[in-house]
Amino acid sequence: MLYGAYHLYQKSMKPLNLYSKTVVKVGASDSLPLKKTRVGRHFLAGAEIVERLTRDYPRPPFAFDSTTIDGRRVRVEEEIVLAKPFCALRHFKCEGRQEAPRVLIVAPMAGHYASLMRYTVREFLPDHDVYITDWENARDVPRSAGDFGVEDFVDYVMDFLRTIGPESHILSACQPCPLVLAAVSVLAMKDDPAQPKSMVLMAGPVDPRIQPSELLKNGDKLSPDLLEKLVIDRVPCAYEGHGRRVYAGFRQLSFFMFANLGVHIRKHWEFYRNVVENNSAAAEAHRLFYDNYMAVMDGTATFWKETITRVFLEHHLPRGVFQYQGRTVDPGAIRKTALLTVEGENDEFCPPGQTKAAHTVCAGLPKKMRGHYVQQGVGHYGVFSGSKFSENVAPRVKRFMAAAAAGKAVPAALRF
Repeated sequence: MLYGAYHLYQKSMKPLNLYSKTVVKVGASDSLPLKKTRVGRHFLAGAEIVERLTRDYPRPPFAFDSTTIDGRRVRVEEEIVLAKPFCALRHFKCEGRQEAPRVLIVAPMAGHYASLMRYTVREFLPDHDVYITDWENARDVPRSAGDFGVEDFVDYVMDFLRTIGPESHILSACQPCPLVLAAVSVLAMKDDPAQPKSMVLMAGPVDPRIQPSELLKNGDKLSPDLLEKLVIDRVPCAYEGHGRRVYAGFRQLSFFMFANLGVHIRKHWEFYRNVVENNSAAAEAHRLFYDNYMAVMDGTATFWKETITRVFLEHHLPRGVFQYQGRTVDPGAIRKTALLTVEGENDEFCPPGQTKAAHTVCAGLPKKMRGHYVQQGVGHYGVFSGSKFSENVAPRVKRFMAAAAAGKAVPAALRF
């Protein structure tokens, strides 16, 4: 019922959105003096904020037309290598490049589209052959395609690694970290040739018992069935997946927004001032970030419930009871894949220690194949995007991957 009400609300906002969009477009025209006066810029800034707050944000494009390789600008083309009902394996093909280390970036399936990791992709394009999991919005997947749960996620990751081929690398951020670890563990248990040379886990809840949030501290009082009744909706008939039970993206966005409401209010106020002051670079950076942040997607009810239960409430992986196809997953079987964990000092969603716990779980790895890094002064998203990611995190990850590919020990700066 709530999803239907939200859909009607979005429809009802379209006239106001169209009016605000028209004001911004016409007012920004060079033929009108509106943007040339301070009063006019105040008016345009207010209109743009109204337009952005009433917009139905579509899936953002990655929009990589080119990148720089060895000082030369080359064209980038996107192609779908493997399409599955709930995800497409997207490849960023660089013109003229014959060979480069292959890396699979596993994007979160936690409310946002894979384009949220655009900065991550951008940093790896010049020197890596980049693939990414481009998850589908569950509301657009027909019910005839079946359901999707945690073990399906593990299957998808393994299938994508096999498609990319051996000697590759895998990097995940946020929600998928424990499931990526499970997938690599299953490959190791089978001694599958698709085992990656390295695995990078960034800001992910491998063991949420470490510095748990207030909500998780009371996890024993939470009933997954009760939570399901409170937050699971059915997709309205306006979409192809109508009738599918989902955890709606607008719910997840509301959670993210209210968790840091003061920060978002401040950022929008700064955006307003930047428009008024003609600070176009800062204003455009705000637009780019929120175009991705506000674009949300639905996940299946099954995947949401199993993730809450198996990862956050019952901690299956760190307790050694994670099941895949009726068999207990053993991360201790990982011996051929080097492991790097990366955390943010001020991560509000996945505090330091939760990702580092992967080293305790992967007991079979020698010390020379382990690395850990904490980026100072960043929150959750700063671990895999933004200036500190580009300047500090990405170079370290690349050095780690290069060492793993060459069979060398983890760089000294990453040892712990």
